Amino acid sequence: MKYTSEEIISGLIQKDSNVFEYLYKKYGSFITGHVRKNSGSDEEAREMVQIVILELWIAVKEGRYEEQGKLDRYIYQLTANSWREELRRKRNHPQSSLDDGALQIRDETNDSLASAIVKDQYLQAIHDGIQQMGEPCRTIIQLYHLNKVSLQDVATQMQYDYDNLRKRIFDCRKKLKKIAEQILQSNGV
Repeated sequence: MKYTSEEIISGLIQKDSNVFEYLYKKYGSFITGHVRKNSGSDEEAREMVQIVILELWIAVKEGRYEEQGKLDRYIYQLTANSWREELRRKRNHPQSSLDDGALQIRDETNDSLASAIVKDQYLQAIHDGIQQMGEPCRTIIQLYHLNKVSLQDVATQMQYDYDNLRKRIFDCRKKLKKIAEQILQSNGV
């Protein structure tokens, strides 16, 4: 089934598993291809698919994305920006790369409806986890990962030493992962 951009946005708001499955099928190969072409591993490529779909979902839920027939371009920008940011982090701070397991969302290669539902549950757990986090972690994660504010600008806004913030964001990611895993366990996932 093919969805219009408006149906996709509506489906994301309603957490329609068919829309999530459609997004994974339609954009998954583009996102993984982009990561692989730009020196990423298969694991990083699968992780980036999760991150981009999560960022799209959050942008739609928070009203930061308004459909104007530019969904393909928006996903391309999310992919390019997210991967560029990840490469920058890996180059400057190898200890905080995706290989550390920070913010990992289990990738399901099966395109079945069940796997799309599970992916949606993981995305929801990450979103709920962010809401449950205390300060300053919630603000740091939101600014850096969701609003794409540079780490230097986050440090300035929050009046942190840049080097201390780098360590804190790593700790916040680990905390978010733990909270999300607890949410999933309590939901029986």
